[in-house]
Amino acid sequence: MTKTRFVALLSVLALLAAMPLATVLAQQPVPPHKFYGMVMVEGEAPPEGSMVTASVMVMTEGEDGEMMEETKIIGEAMTDAMGNYVLTTMGDSMYANKEVMFMVMVGEADAMDAMPSMMMDGETMMLDSVMWMQAGISNIDLEVGEAPPRTDEGMPIVRGPAGPRGPAGPAGADGADGADGAQGPAGPRGPAGPAGADGHDGHDGADGSDGADGARGPAGADGSDGADGSNGAQGPAGPAGPAGPAGPAGNDGAAGATGPAGAAGGGGALAVVALIIAIVGVVAAGGAFIAGRRG
Repeated sequence: MTKTRFVALLSVLALLAAMPLATVLAQQPVPPHKFYGMVMVEGEAPPEGSMVTASVMVMTEGEDGEMMEETKIIGEAMTDAMGNYVLTTMGDSMYANKEVMFMVMVGEADAMDAMPSMMMDGETMMLDSVMWMQAGISNIDLEVGEAPPRTDEGMPIVRGPAGPRGPAGPAGADGADGADGAQGPAGPRGPAGPAGADGHDGHDGADGSDGADGARGPAGADGSDGADGSNGAQGPAGPAGPAGPAGPAGNDGAAGATGPAGAAGGGGALAVVALIIAIVGVVAAGGAFIAGRRG
């Protein structure tokens, strides 16, 4: 193989390798957020294998087309014998600046059933004050319940059983009078009283007499004839007639000027390098072909 053909082959191989490389670089995944720390349940490490779950609230479209908020689990981890955990969430730009909620499930107990309060007293805890960050690394210690009291030497204080109940003490002095209570509701309405006596009717006044009719006046003279009225306004135009036949087709117009060339596509730096390599490969391949013909 001649030197020219070898250079042409390398140029073609470089062109083929550069095109998928540009696609791979354009599709790099979003780096995840990593959390680590220690889980303590009432001051002690939980059983090995307790579950730590991280979740965020996302908007999803329901069956009726309305947007609704939904909890999405983005990572899970198990605790070791010392209560340590390392949790790596999924990477997605939609989680940026969203609050991450942590839930600890001790052993195989169902945490949601075991914990009636929002802070999940005893078995489970939820924490919602950590923001998800791309490529973030955060140390979060999760504490569930309160640690039992201990002595100065660090030993837990064990309370003994309650003693028997003592006798009742003497009655105390009477307390001061309390303030007046609020007014009670109104009582039921009593029966209606007897009706009063009827009053005396007043006397009606006498009707007045009709007045006499007045005398009828003479008839008035006939009025003069009025002037003829002016001509009325012109009536509306009639409907348009049918369209005439189509005229003969005109001659073809002159060809328009050539439009400007379109802007070059944005392929980025890799696309420019790939184009240069392709041109060099084509020129080298042509030179190799001509040299082969001369040989």
